[in-house]
Amino acid sequence: MKSIQYIKQYYNKYYTDKLEPLFDKTLILQAFKPYEDDTKQGKWLSKQMGIKGDEKILECGCGVGGVMKQLALLHPRADINGINISDGQVEIAKEVLKDFDNCSVSIQNFMETEYEDNAFDIIYFCESMGYGNFKKTVKEAIRILKPNGKLYINEIVVKCDKDKLTKKKLSKLNHFIDSWFYNVYDVDIILSKVEEVGGLELINTSSFSKPSIHWMNAIRNGELKKYHNASLSNIPPVRGADFLYQKEIK
Repeated sequence: MKSIQYIKQYYNKYYTDKLEPLFDKTLILQAFKPYEDDTKQGKWLSKQMGIKGDEKILECGCGVGGVMKQLALLHPRADINGINISDGQVEIAKEVLKDFDNCSVSIQNFMETEYEDNAFDIIYFCESMGYGNFKKTVKEAIRILKPNGKLYINEIVVKCDKDKLTKKKLSKLNHFIDSWFYNVYDVDIILSKVEEVGGLELINTSSFSKPSIHWMNAIRNGELKKYHNASLSNIPPVRGADFLYQKEIK
């Protein structure tokens, strides 16, 4: 995997002004999501997380603030925070969220945040955990979650156990992981990694396989295609899945 500095420079270069045509269609930058429409996707995510409306919430890897904006519209009394390693995306997010008094964004590494212990009611990740050390990321999330707080993980996962993939599909998966420098696990591996860390109780998990058309078009028509050597012949055996956990009280 690439260093944090590399990820920062990569996102600053490819996920800011170069994606402006995509921003006209969606500000929620995910490869897999049930809804292309940001309003519908925001409502779905809110439901998946079980947001009541008065919580202190943190998005880790907040992109350009697309999810935060939708949650702010739905829950004006919630305290919504976002962190991102890319200062370029943070600047865009600040502009996206400028009309929302209940939103704030900052430049932070989600594996080593600046927050105090037991700070948040809900912490969520939307296709961002793959850039970091999974267990270290979960441990940090647990540290800054309040007792009974919820951790929501929305991720790209392998369609089945890796050992059940054909040689050809495994090759495509490895190509994706290497070329996009993004860790992808199957559902059972994610469940076992979280269990090994401890301190969390699984509330719910679900899967969704619909790829984002807007995101696919952005790759086909932009510089990301060339940079990652992306092609239809190399589409990996992946889908979307989410996991909702609750922090256990010691």
